Amino acid sequence: MITKQLEEVIQKYNIEKTENIIYGTNIPMPKAVIPTPLKTYIKFDKTEFYFFYFDEKGITLYLIDGSNYAFISWDDIEDFKVSHFLIIGKMTIKTKGNTLKFQINRFVVGCPWIKGNTKYLESKNYFYTK
Repeated sequence: MITKQLEEVIQKYNIEKTENIIYGTNIPMPKAVIPTPLKTYIKFDKTEFYFFYFDEKGITLYLIDGSNYAFISWDDIEDFKVSHFLIIGKMTIKTKGNTLKFQINRFVVGCPWIKGNTKYLESKNYFYTK
């Protein structure tokens, strides 16, 4: 399913360098805490699924359904960090006015391209040069 969605995004946006793409989600933040006599409920923001495209210019975040995208230039990024824990990782993008946190998947069953792309991007430091 993810591979089919990736192919649709690649075709829609005419992406040529497919090894520059990885898959992940935002990290939902709590937006409400509701205490009750029996337990406490926490409501979170909506989870969004993305394809992240890295190149020398910056990072483009494509919604997995291809409906929208956002570009963040390396010039606008003050700090960029990626940490890995087995098959998942955490990516933090800090700009002047915002800090964005994402979970990136290093392995997904049925999507061998993710592992290869992650290794390629790690070898290039995700094109981050600061």
